[in-house]
Amino acid sequence: MLITMLGTGNAVVTKCYNTCFVLTGGGKRLLVDGGGGSGILTQLERAHIDPRTIHEIFVTHKHIDHLLGVIWMIRVQGYLIGAGLIPEGVTIYAHDEVIALLRSLARTLLRGALPFRGGHRRRDA
Repeated sequence: MLITMLGTGNAVVTKCYNTCFVLTGGGKRLLVDGGGGSGILTQLERAHIDPRTIHEIFVTHKHIDHLLGVIWMIRVQGYLIGAGLIPEGVTIYAHDEVIALLRSLARTLLRGALPFRGGHRRRDA
């Protein structure tokens, strides 16, 4: 198993990215938390990790510095599905309250179909 740190800062960092990382093993990649915004895409690029290779995300809790990057990942996944570059979206694992918040944010901010299956009980979008 390989761990790639994408960020190590706290909620109000200005010189680095919020805490999140990617676990790679067994031909799969799991993003743990998303950091605080669109910087997740830059961090993945710097680490040479293609967003198409991430199909699972685990969100530890609902603080903004762990959630907003996940919204950007959902946006990217939606684009990739629409462009026919991946067959399906990402599965998000989190507490039901976090899944509900992500769904609400995505519906409000991104419009249209959501390309993720979330929650530990429900697998539908």
